[in-house]
Amino acid sequence: MLKVAQRVSLAVSASVRLKSATATATAARVGRSLSTASHRHVIRSDSSISKTTNDQHEDRLLVIGSGVAGSAAALIAAEQYQIPVTLLFAGHLSTDCNSYWAQGGIIYRNHDVNSGDSAASLAQDIQRAGAGLCEHGAVWKVANEGPDRVRQLLLNNEHGSNVNNPYCQVPFERSASDSSEYALCLEASHAAPRILFTADHTGRSITECLSEALIKHPLITLQPHTVVTDLIVMESNESSSSSKHCLGVTTLNRTTGATGYELANHGTVLCSGGLAGIYQHSTNPAGFNALGSSVGLAQRAGAVTRDLEFVQFHPTALSIPGQPSFLVSEAVRGDGAKLVNANGHFFAADYHADAELAPRDVVARAVYAESQATGKVYLDLSRSGHSVEYIHHRFPSIQAHLQKHGLDLARNKIPILPAAHYTCGGVVTDEHGVTNINNLYAAGEAARTGLHGGNRLASTSLLEGLVYGAAVADHVGTINGRASEWVDTSKRLLQDSNKSNVNDWVHETVLNNSALVNGSNNATHGFRHRHKIEPQQIESAGYAAMTLLKEVRRCMWDNVGVVRTPSGLTRALDELDSIRRDAIELYAKSPTLETAAVRDAAYAGYAVTEAASRNKTSIGAHHIVADDEDMEESELEEAASAVL
Repeated sequence: MLKVAQRVSLAVSASVRLKSATATATAARVGRSLSTASHRHVIRSDSSISKTTNDQHEDRLLVIGSGVAGSAAALIAAEQYQIPVTLLFAGHLSTDCNSYWAQGGIIYRNHDVNSGDSAASLAQDIQRAGAGLCEHGAVWKVANEGPDRVRQLLLNNEHGSNVNNPYCQVPFERSASDSSEYALCLEASHAAPRILFTADHTGRSITECLSEALIKHPLITLQPHTVVTDLIVMESNESSSSSKHCLGVTTLNRTTGATGYELANHGTVLCSGGLAGIYQHSTNPAGFNALGSSVGLAQRAGAVTRDLEFVQFHPTALSIPGQPSFLVSEAVRGDGAKLVNANGHFFAADYHADAELAPRDVVARAVYAESQATGKVYLDLSRSGHSVEYIHHRFPSIQAHLQKHGLDLARNKIPILPAAHYTCGGVVTDEHGVTNINNLYAAGEAARTGLHGGNRLASTSLLEGLVYGAAVADHVGTINGRASEWVDTSKRLLQDSNKSNVNDWVHETVLNNSALVNGSNNATHGFRHRHKIEPQQIESAGYAAMTLLKEVRRCMWDNVGVVRTPSGLTRALDELDSIRRDAIELYAKSPTLETAAVRDAAYAGYAVTEAASRNKTSIGAHHIVADDEDMEESELEEAASAVL
């Protein structure tokens, strides 16, 4: 017999150890440990946040986040429409983003007639993986426009000189039989091999190329070390589509602690990623990137979010006691790896006809059930028939990480368990990335375009970022459209405001909007702290924030994980509401990187739990079981194997 508590959380011995480092030490830990050569000249702008209030400074597009979606939006806006762009990101380098860590690849198109690949085939695969909840228009937009956007942004100079290429030529793997053709791999739930890749570090190859393109573009300014803390939103009666209008953002410099603001007539684009980092076990790297800043910003400003209950858990994360989770790519199963339990049984086919290549939510629940029933689950590529040399060459990053723990992907069974991986929902947008707030856009994992429905198809994330990041830029650059009207509205609102003291005006605007959206008791959400914070206060606030973040992660993992119960969700709502109030107060007293992070994480956690509580139907990545006092193992396995 298994108790409810045992059913909700995985029997995972690995724990994410949060370091109670001081804020000063945390501020020093900026950027990724990447080679100096690959990052030469990445930072073009001064890391300090200087403020001007002239029209020239405001006549620009603000992009929040330097991943694939943000890079696409910035490059298309600057190159195609000659719109100045300021790209804000929290890290030291523009490659410090979640897109960098994508292992598998990006969907392209298999032009071999024998493959059966087509836009219609891809659309069908996306819908099937998404549990039938995907929006038709979003699916077909990506299926139809995807290959052209890949060619435009990532394969831009395939047959010529790279001298005048404003975009990228990513060094994807070539076919072993014909070096003039790209190699295309197969991943779970895809009907055909259609995925471009670079070994097992495709995200790194793409983001490094995009970063170089961003650096050399004269209309793009990169602003590192910048944490966006709130959206500046005002009421406006000039548009029939919305009474709210976004003028820019408030910011925090993570190295100096200085608060500031950025204004932009051409709009603000949220490309600030997802929220899988608010779980105790996550494939997302440690840092500010995946702590729900997009949802937190949206919630405080009144932007609509949806489908947040659909948090995708990747089924194959390396599970070693005392170590953080580490993603083992879907492509490993695409190359023949099998799932095996502690009894030596290859169980995937017991749960779905497609076995290891079933949709991720199905495989994650299968791994969850088997780990509960037998204690251990492994991923085994040693029986695939591939040579040791091939496996090490195909998956060098994974192999290098495994070697640190005495494991070999080609020879050993790899201990795995599910871990939080991707946010299928987010800030609601239309096909142009437009939100319910005028002049505010969203793209990438920050957005809920309707593409993913209840569960994301493998390797769609990078493609969605390209397609919708570019779509935002197209909308912003369209003459005589809504975007042009919003530019005029921005100018009028800024002109009418009392800019003799801009700090006071920004402060008042953010607080007023927070009070309207979240209630007067929560008016301390915004840009209110303007006196110097003492080092001792920073250290104390940083420690308190990390303690609260640990509580958020534990609560989400225990109650809003792979399998959920009504009582667990109720407990989580109560606990997260309390944590959120504490986080709001802590940030108001001491705005630091850590306090901003936990405030966003608490908002995001509460929003996910609230969405999960409202949805009483188990579908896709949202799986909820009854609150029986006890449940037989057979019942748990039946629940976990629920398929589309």
